[in-house]
Amino acid sequence: MPRQAVPALTALAAVLAALAWPVWPGLAVGPEDGPGCRLPLATGDSFTLSFTHSVDRLPVQDRYHVENGKIVQDSTRLRQFGAGMGHISGDGVGREDGDWWEITGMARQVGDLTLRVGGPRIGHRLSHPGGELSLSQRWGGQRVAMRPVRQSTAARAVDRLRGTDCGAQL
Repeated sequence: MPRQAVPALTALAAVLAALAWPVWPGLAVGPEDGPGCRLPLATGDSFTLSFTHSVDRLPVQDRYHVENGKIVQDSTRLRQFGAGMGHISGDGVGREDGDWWEITGMARQVGDLTLRVGGPRIGHRLSHPGGELSLSQRWGGQRVAMRPVRQSTAARAVDRLRGTDCGAQL
């Protein structure tokens, strides 16, 4: 191999390694038994899971962020305590916020988040800094998992081209 080729090959290897290194935080979202999508999240970004409670038919909003590779619940907002809802003593601070009851400061580590997504009446939605993803429209009636991921620059580009980022329909 000629001496001039060594620096060029070294530079090429460095560029390829940089493109393959998983540096971009995100959230993988999708059914347990099928294809999903990835949602880019910057460090410190939060996302909200909103839905209509299946028993009392009132809206609920749960806010999360990713910390150290785990999903952490920050707060929940609801119109009234329904089945399975409410404030657990010592888990955040509850207060009235107009027509809502809000529990903040929860810092509840949930790890990966799995839920049975309801149909259109339940309206599960995932709001994030880039927009909103209708879970009910895509995966109503299915078990959907959300888990933190890190992606490389190359993988993010491929997701966009394939339409497997959460901004594109699958």
